[in-house]
Amino acid sequence: MVFLHELISHPTERFPSCHCSSIVELPGGDLMACWYSGSGEARPDVAVVASRKPKDAAKWSEPVVLADEPGKPEGNCIFFIMPDGVLWLIYGTMMGKLDGPAGPGVRWETCDLRYRTSTDCGITWSEIRWLDRELGNVVRTKPIVMDNGEVIFGVEYKDSHSRFWITPDCGKTWQRTGPLMGILNEQPSIIQRGDGSLFAMVRPSFDSFILQTESKDRGRTWSFAGFTGLPNPYVSIDMVKLRDGRVVLAFNNSPKERSPFTLALSEDEGRTWPWKRDLITEPGEFSYPAIIQASDGTVHVTYTHLRKSIGHFQLSPDWVKGRK
Repeated sequence: MVFLHELISHPTERFPSCHCSSIVELPGGDLMACWYSGSGEARPDVAVVASRKPKDAAKWSEPVVLADEPGKPEGNCIFFIMPDGVLWLIYGTMMGKLDGPAGPGVRWETCDLRYRTSTDCGITWSEIRWLDRELGNVVRTKPIVMDNGEVIFGVEYKDSHSRFWITPDCGKTWQRTGPLMGILNEQPSIIQRGDGSLFAMVRPSFDSFILQTESKDRGRTWSFAGFTGLPNPYVSIDMVKLRDGRVVLAFNNSPKERSPFTLALSEDEGRTWPWKRDLITEPGEFSYPAIIQASDGTVHVTYTHLRKSIGHFQLSPDWVKGRK
């Protein structure tokens, strides 16, 4: 059953455009989402903003600004709650040239890696700190907690070979691993399989098919990224492992277009995807999903809706198999 489809945000004079959301469930059951917004991607007025939906509330709050470097665009951002209960916002700011052909020194290749933390579920926030001042990291998909208590997330990197960041102590120290070799790749989405190995579905660095890779040593090394049979129109994807072991993937089921917007379900930890069902089929851009499972078992998906709004679905995982 699809319990809900709504728009979290709407265009305003200050924030006419938006993109690249992340969603988290807070300990009390509230939801929070963040994204970047401004006059357009990589424009100097772009900020990271966030909205909250209290448990059982009908509406999301008006967006508030969490990061806005004067004259510099903020980029992709993610929310995540560390095992110690601290809420993290991880994002990047473009420090280089904003106009001209993409490449070294321009836009996304000039992102640093910043974060803020909150110990009161997003009411107040720490000052801005840096994971990495080196330019060229772009976050996109949420971290996961591995069975040994370590936290890992992947980043797009300026050489089109993804890197991974791992912390054993809730962010006090970090180790960067990679590169992820094979077909050029970015923005990996990770799950841990029952045997302890990691599995990632990865955006290719050109229009083609979603890529996949595995790690047998908890993210220190990875197999070469290779094609799956699922199409990708050079756009982000995300997946979540459910508490019952199944995996749900959110993606655009097209080789060229950012529609349809589709969910796929795997019952063998991402090895096959026999069930697929479209959430949106109309023409347009419905892309860059973020997907989580809430404490009540339902799945929440946020996405970019026509570059003007952030959309939100809440549904039962079994909806993907055609059940009401």
